[in-house]
Formats: sequence, C-alpha cells, structure tokens
Amino acid sequence: MSDRSTTRDEVRRRSGGAVMLAVLALIAEAAALAFGQPWLAAVGVGFLAALVVTTLAPSGYGGLTQQETAPAEAEEPQEQQPIEFRVPPTLETDVILNSLADAVGALAPVVAAHLWLEDPSSATLRLVASVGPMGPAPQPLPLEDPILGKAVTDGSAVLAPLARVHSPSTERTIWRFALPLTPGQARGVAAVDISAESDPDGMQLARLTAPLRAALSGSLALHVARVETEMAAALIEVARELSRRLDPDEVLETTLSTAMRISEAATGSIMLTDPATGRLEIVRAEGLPQEVVRDTSLAEGEGIAGWVLATGQPLLIEDLPARPKTGRRHGVRSAVSVPIADADGTLGVINVGSRGFPARFTESHMRALETLGKQTAIALRNANAVASSRELYFDTLKALALALETKDPYSRGGTERVLSYATAIGEVFGLKDDQQQALRIAALLHDIGMAGTGEPLGSLKRPLSTVEHGLLKLHPQIAAEILQELPALRKVVPIVYHHHEWFDGRGYGGGMAGESIPLGARILAVADAYVAMTSNRSYRPAMSQRQAIAELRDKAGTQFDPTVVAALKDLLSTGGDRVPQRERL
Repeated sequence: MSDRSTTRDEVRRRSGGAVMLAVLALIAEAAALAFGQPWLAAVGVGFLAALVVTTLAPSGYGGLTQQETAPAEAEEPQEQQPIEFRVPPTLETDVILNSLADAVGALAPVVAAHLWLEDPSSATLRLVASVGPMGPAPQPLPLEDPILGKAVTDGSAVLAPLARVHSPSTERTIWRFALPLTPGQARGVAAVDISAESDPDGMQLARLTAPLRAALSGSLALHVARVETEMAAALIEVARELSRRLDPDEVLETTLSTAMRISEAATGSIMLTDPATGRLEIVRAEGLPQEVVRDTSLAEGEGIAGWVLATGQPLLIEDLPARPKTGRRHGVRSAVSVPIADADGTLGVINVGSRGFPARFTESHMRALETLGKQTAIALRNANAVASSRELYFDTLKALALALETKDPYSRGGTERVLSYATAIGEVFGLKDDQQQALRIAALLHDIGMAGTGEPLGSLKRPLSTVEHGLLKLHPQIAAEILQELPALRKVVPIVYHHHEWFDGRGYGGGMAGESIPLGARILAVADAYVAMTSNRSYRPAMSQRQAIAELRDKAGTQFDPTVVAALKDLLSTGGDRVPQRERL
C-alpha cells in the first residue's frame, strides 16, 4: 500500500474520531445546561481538549512536533535548531505533566512539573498532581501566591525565580513558569520548575508549552469530572444505604461516618434541635471531647451551627494561619457546617472539622455534604415515622396485654415487670434490635393463650384438676397459634411457644433442651418465673427477692439456663437501669 493511501486512511480515521469527540463534547455541554451540573461542563471541555490533541497529533506516533519537517532542499538555514516534542494522545495527568517536563527539558533541566486547581470557597489552590524530584508540598496555596496565584488571577503566564541553589562550583536558580488554565467553569494553573545558571527565556518557554495547554486544560477538566463523579457515586450509595435504615440512630451513625469519610475530616458531629427547647444539641460525634458533646447547646443564630440552622445555608470557615492555638475551638482551624434540611424544614446541622491549615475542604466537599444533609433529613423523617408507628403498635399490644390482666387480680402489674426484666436481660446478652423487639412483644403476649383456659387459673384457691393442668400446658401453643396469624409477629412465635421448655429437656412445648431452645424463650422463662415467684397468689404469699433468686439458682441447669439466671442476679445486685428500684437486692 502506498504512503499516500496510508495517509488518506489515517486522515479518515482521525476525522471520524474527531467527529465522535465533538459530538460527545456537545452532549456533555447540553447535559450541563439541562441538569445544572458544572462537572458535566468540565467533561465537555475534556472532550474538546482530546479533540484538539487528536486533530493535531501526527500519524505514526500520535504526537505533535513543534515544527513540520520540510523537504531538505527547500529548508532555509535558521539561527535556532528546531526543538521537537510531542503531545501524547491521552489526558492522564501524570503523562501530560511528564510531556510538559520533556518539552521544557530541551531548554533547561526540569526539577518538577505540577498541576493545581482553584477552590473558590477557600480562595486557595489545591495540588492535583506533580512529577519530578523536587515536587511542591501538597498543602493548599493561597491565591495571593506571587507566581501560581498571580497566573490564575491575572490570566497570564508568569515566570519568576523560586529559590537559589549554591554549590562549591556553581550557583543555580530554580525558576517557576506558570500557565493559567480554564477548563470549563473551573480555573487552575500548570507549572514547571527549572534549574538554570542564567535567566531563562520566557518567550521560549511560552513557545515550548503552548501546544500542551489544551491537553493540560483537558487533563484538569478530567480530574474535576472524576472527583465530581466519585463524589456523586458515593452520595448515590449512601442514599441507598440511608433508604434501608429505618432506625433513627442508624441513620445518624451512617450519616456521620459518611461525612467524615468523604471530607477526610479530623472531627465531626451531628446536632439536632431539641423539640422542647429548640436548641441544637450534639447527638453524634467523633473526635470531640466528651464534655464538649455533653455540654454544647446552641440557640438559633448562635455560633457557626446556629447560623447555619437560622439561615439554612452551608458554611465553610477557614481560620487564620497565625491565630494562636489557645484561640481555636478544640484545635479545629477549618470547618464545614451544612443544614440537615428538606422541603419540610431544618432538623439540625452536620459539622466536620480539620486541625490543619489550610484544610483540604473545598467547595466540592461542601456541595457533597449539603446533598448528604438533604438525604439525611428525608431518611431521618422516615425513620422517625417508622419508630413512631412501632411505638404506637407496641403501645397497642401493651394495652391489650394489660386488658387481659384485669381478669386475674393476682396478675395485675406482672406483665410490665416481666417486660422490664426481659428487656434488661436481653440487653445484657446484646440482642440485635429486631430480636430485642421480638422479646419485648413476647413478654407482653406470652400468656395470651391463658384466655383459652376459661376462669383465671392463677386465682383458684383449690388444686388444679387434670383437665385444668392440661389446659395450662396448652397455653403456649394456643398463644403461638394466635400470633402465627399475624405476619408482623412471626419472630415472636418461637419465643412464646418455647418459653416453658426446661433446660434439661423435661419441659413442654417442643421437648427442646439446652441452647437449642431460642435464647429469647430462655430469657422470658427466667423473667416470667421470677415475677411469678415474687407476686402474691391466692394459695401463697409472694417470695422475697432473695428467696426467688435462690430458687432460680437451685433450678439453674435443670429448668432454667444458668447464664440467664446469673444475668438476672447481676442485674438485681448492680441495679440495672431497667430493673425497678424496689426489686434491687
């Protein structure tokens, strides 16, 4: 195939790729206008930069030479030997920066090439990437920086000395050449640091780096798009996670961990308004002293969080670098606060803080946290609604259980005591929330099957007949069959059905023994027996607490689970929060 034919094929391929990149750029820009997302505009700029690279890059290498080579006989003598460099057909930051270093390296030794992005919210420049043996420190730079900041604010290239290097034989100066970049709505700067014995030629530097400016802008735009996309993906994932959380505490825990992760903060807290006082109180915190969490209380408009609550607007605060440590709040020098708010109002504030200056918090972080605050408000309202409905449901079941107690004067008050002990023991064993809820409902309804025995057997002053004994042993099965008809109470059924099993297998229900008996049933058995023994009956007075515990310990290993008996004894001895005061040993 002839060289001319090969060239035509290459041109056609290059033209097709250019058309595709142009179309993608138009789509991205249109999407940015339609959805109001700045990062989509940055993606469009990235495609345009790739279009420039694709269009200008020569075949065979995919790069661009500074000057096309003419036939030898037509070439005129020139004072300066042409310097060849190439632009790679990629927008990867490290590759582009290495190309920048290679291009300028023809003029002087390059010690570093780096790329920076402006963060308008903090008026700083943030390092995106660097290559070379003497790269800059990763700390943000203020826009007042005389080289990088000046290039961004003035919109023109800047060449200035950075440092002098002395050696026994020579004295060299490190010069910095900065190029302003404007990818979409963002602003940034690319810089190259060179080591020279004499003043470098600024015009030559501009000529060498000019073909790379489009690729550098595209690389910066690609970085912005990637950051925004990663942040959006994280927020989508946390939205899914929050939608699955139906417990308010889990919503708050998920929110705080997400806020700390996406902002890489040193401290974080969630403050909610107290319904009674309207003041902000810390309900979740990380990295803050316990006394701060306990004592902090802010009125609307008071402090940073109070201002955010009052205005409904996010706030990014950068402290002064020279401010003494004693003037900082808990060592935090930079902070972001965003409202937890939706269309129905503001519920509280999310705070994250950094102990470094300048912090790495950017406007992108603030926008992401603001979105997280909106997601949290919706999830928190949903979780609170579910919690309220659960409380209403539980209160309804409790009312039913108390109504059943009225048939037997000797059992009045017993249900609430069984509920209290069972709940406390369940917490000792670390039951999960759904298991604890099932245990609490079982404690309320475990004797609902006694309604099938007719006259309350506990109030009889005579011995039970054989039939009455049989009915008494059937009450767990009757209760289980009643509860089985209610899908929401399916987890309660095994606890109720097996709560009269014996640990040695000689009880009734299913003939189970040991740890094969559901833990909830073993807990309920001990709580129910203790309450029964310490309550008056028609045929005997109530036992004392010590007598009842002695009886439980005597039956531990045969009728009762020894570990559950020990847990109840410890609760009564130490005064667990849910144990009635009068019952403590």
